Amino acid sequence: MSDSDDTDDLSDDEQTAVAVEWYLAMWDEALKRGVAPETMVLVALSATTTKLSEIFGPEHAGLLIKQTADNIGEISPDADTESGGHG
Repeated sequence: MSDSDDTDDLSDDEQTAVAVEWYLAMWDEALKRGVAPETMVLVALSATTTKLSEIFGPEHAGLLIKQTADNIGEISPDADTESGGHG
């Protein structure tokens, strides 16, 4: 069975939960191995923008990135420092 066949068995919520769990585990493991959080952020952003473009096409990816940038502008600096870590 291929990986894409496995997703047919999971609801959207389950897929999101698995993706978040694996992403955070990967993040924590990289930090334990000495990768700086700033490096992780840049790598994640680069990989994400590449995949967004591959999956949704450049135009839609650009719109999603713009929407994300707009959302970042709405976040107060205090909200980020209160969360501490990756959550």
